[in-house]
Amino acid sequence: MSVISTEAKVGLFILIALIILGYMSFQVGEYGFGLKKGYLVKAVFDNVSGLEKDASVVIAGVEVGRVEGVSLVHGKALVLMRILPEVMLERDASVSIKTHGVLGDKYVEIVPGTVGEEYLLDGGVITNVKKQADIDQLLRDLGSISSDVMKVTSSLENVISGEEGEANLKAIMTNTRELMENLNNIVKRNDEKVSVMISNFSNASKEMERAFTSLNEIVDKINRGEGTIGQLVKDEGVFDNLDKTIASLREIAEKINEGKGSIGRLVNEEETVDNINASLKSLDTSMEGINKYITKTDQFRTFVSYRGEYLFEEDNAKSYVELKLRPREDKYYIVGVVADPRGKRSVTDRTVDGTTSRIEEWDRNELLFNAEIAKRYKDVVLRGGLLESTGGVGIDYFAFNDDLKLTFEAFDFDSERNPHLKFYAEYGIFNHIYLSAGYDDFISDEGNESPFAGFSIKFEDEDLKYLLSNVPIP
Repeated sequence: MSVISTEAKVGLFILIALIILGYMSFQVGEYGFGLKKGYLVKAVFDNVSGLEKDASVVIAGVEVGRVEGVSLVHGKALVLMRILPEVMLERDASVSIKTHGVLGDKYVEIVPGTVGEEYLLDGGVITNVKKQADIDQLLRDLGSISSDVMKVTSSLENVISGEEGEANLKAIMTNTRELMENLNNIVKRNDEKVSVMISNFSNASKEMERAFTSLNEIVDKINRGEGTIGQLVKDEGVFDNLDKTIASLREIAEKINEGKGSIGRLVNEEETVDNINASLKSLDTSMEGINKYITKTDQFRTFVSYRGEYLFEEDNAKSYVELKLRPREDKYYIVGVVADPRGKRSVTDRTVDGTTSRIEEWDRNELLFNAEIAKRYKDVVLRGGLLESTGGVGIDYFAFNDDLKLTFEAFDFDSERNPHLKFYAEYGIFNHIYLSAGYDDFISDEGNESPFAGFSIKFEDEDLKYLLSNVPIP
């Protein structure tokens, strides 16, 4: 039996090691030295400092290729990358150069493009190149910032050092402590007032919630067909009557076309028509005047409205009934009455024992009156006249096809107290129905200021005619 020599054993061991080393070399990075797996893509960068050949190409942290080479083309760096054949890149993919950590090796990162786009072919160019941060420039900037910080620190040391600097610093700390104590005292003194304000706001929110709940109940009743407005909305008999009226009109039109009746003969007999035309020509001058009058009458429109406001501070309601007469689109007049829960204010001078004093009284049974003239300029309306039985002015701003109205009013000017200022917004939620909210007498120095919320109903005279004609009469 032959024995393997020591030299043969060593040679066999070296051969096996070389085979294993060659196999592992071919498998590293799924490429292998000398093998050319995958396809090539290119990208042009302004600067690829630190990027080496065979650097990794990754997508979402997974290596999908290697850098095949780096070359200079027209003053820029052309990077050639070999990508695994099973990895397909869209034409709008983006590429950038990243670093492992702060001072680690450079690698190329690719972000896939839009799904469904065409793919890059062998030799394709990635045009969406992201600029990389220049570490050297960042370090230079950091050095410059450090130098500036050192200068500031040195200046601060010069200011603080010495007995005078310490004294100034102590004075600053003392002033700061006193300021904080004063602020703390102010907060403590006003804590009760802030609590009262929060409580009032909470109560106002609850009252507004109740008001909106009541409004929702009204809307629900309308949707169920309850009340006059509900019957108007839900009663199908109104539409049945309309269908019958249209059918009757159709029958009348057919009889006229057939020449039946006086109107039929008037329409179909040419001799009668000629006689009427001759008579009408002699009345042209008179008809022109009549037409002008009719046109002016058509422009004249009348509106009636009711507005109710719930004053949260007064825990009471304020009501308005107004009539608006509009002779032109840009001009109208307003007359109305106001029921204020406080009533009408009157001031009288009384003299007792030679001493004259002014006494203010409120008559809760008295009504207040409005009488205004208004002029509209595009979306803005200016008003003036009598507001709640006192002189005053108002301005309205309309938006969203006049569905939203912002109003500011000022009236009851008196040298001994602040004027009555009021602001509110009104928005139409349904046909003829509007919601409103605002603040009444908000600069009052007599405790009359109050937030409010409410609603209003507005009708034109034609709407009233329609409503009254359909109200059942017992």
